[in-house]
Amino acid sequence: MKYRRQGQILKIIHEQNIKTHEQLISELNKIGFNVTQATISRDIKELGLIKIPLPGGGSVYSSSKDIPEELDRRINMITDTVRSVEYAMNNVVVKTYPGMASAVAASVDSSMHGDFLGSIAGDDTLLIITTGEEKSAQIAEKLRKMFH
Repeated sequence: MKYRRQGQILKIIHEQNIKTHEQLISELNKIGFNVTQATISRDIKELGLIKIPLPGGGSVYSSSKDIPEELDRRINMITDTVRSVEYAMNNVVVKTYPGMASAVAASVDSSMHGDFLGSIAGDDTLLIITTGEEKSAQIAEKLRKMFH
């Protein structure tokens, strides 16, 4: 649920100018997520969202991944946590050090959205589900290049 919600948050802030927590909560409520202010605050922190100024004044939430130096820092941190990438049939399995699978999942979800059907992260394993073995092989190869 958390990853689905966070994925929707990223989608919302990329499609709309979201200026406040309340506006974000309202948008999430419209699509069936009943969230609190505390949950949104945690999600914003975990996703690394920042506020960027608008040309006409005010500011909106944006993903810090759009800032090159932040992206480089995150990629380096994530790269050091991935132990292996393997695939079988329509699944890609990414093994990480304990406690790091969700961070890798967030990175993969944001950088490769649309390339796969979905992902699930545990403590040290990320499972990515694709449309078939050929797609799994492509994604596994892409992830190996990213993480090694």
